[in-house]
Amino acid sequence: MTPGRTQQRVVIPDDINGAFEASPNLARLKAGAQVEAHTTRASGEKELIERIRDATVVLSFRPAFTKFPKPVLDGVASLRMIAISGTGVEDVDVAEATRRGIAVANVPGPSNRAVAEHCLALLFAVARAVPAQDRAIRRGEWNAVQGIELGRKVFGIIGVSGISSELAPLARALGMTVISWSRNNDPARAEAIGARAVAFDELLATADVISLHVRLNGATRGMIGADQFARMKRSAILINTARGDVIDESALIGALSTRAIAGAGLDVFAQEPLPAGHPFVAMENVVMTPVSGWNTVDASARMIDQSIENVARFMSGSPINVVNRRVPDA
Repeated sequence: MTPGRTQQRVVIPDDINGAFEASPNLARLKAGAQVEAHTTRASGEKELIERIRDATVVLSFRPAFTKFPKPVLDGVASLRMIAISGTGVEDVDVAEATRRGIAVANVPGPSNRAVAEHCLALLFAVARAVPAQDRAIRRGEWNAVQGIELGRKVFGIIGVSGISSELAPLARALGMTVISWSRNNDPARAEAIGARAVAFDELLATADVISLHVRLNGATRGMIGADQFARMKRSAILINTARGDVIDESALIGALSTRAIAGAGLDVFAQEPLPAGHPFVAMENVVMTPVSGWNTVDASARMIDQSIENVARFMSGSPINVVNRRVPDA
């Protein structure tokens, strides 16, 4: 089947906050396809399959963490495209989708600026103990906590990415020196974002702030563990807006509780939502947000609009942002 030739069915299985339905651009899809939106999260794979069983296109609100493993793909014989309204496609079995001729599209970089600014928000909050002092005042206390200035400090970026390309200039604007490490550690690529490429161990040992911007895979899972914390400055602040499992969380808890590092700003965790009674909750040197780094009015609008554009272009036969281009018509 060639996209655009027949009436198609677009299913949004997880329009939790009505972002797609609220977008005037959705009319573009409704003009050429039957569009069905669900405003609650599916309770499991069985319910998700029921929602998308007859879909030719699935348009998924990525932050709702709807997953498309092989068992889900087994139940959707007519599916031709999965459009994710985010950058990461790790919740889709892309290899299986490719084998079945299902195009998988993403939205590259819609929240880069939002996440970069959120990194700074977490950094300032940790460096000046803002949440802890706010809570103390609300308890009737009046004890100022001494913080640190960021100017003339060293900002270390692990993973040169779209987000870090937005973040590095912000750090430099604060008067920080920016260094970076990435898998290929290309000096020219680092220089292009305003950083200096250094060895991994040098970054760990010299950075006052370390911010993580790598994808989660076999090589990066647990890449920051006890050995890495032991190499960091005791005054170092760790920022993670990438994926929770990039860090060995038990090692981080140990480093924070013993003050092997000064603090951490975390937007992602090994288990989400954070389980009740987690050690982070009692730690004053940890600032946490619930995977909200991407979540601005501006970034959300870009994600929704580009996702709709991806689907419209696919249905018209001129697909864009398809990550598995071996698929016919993609």
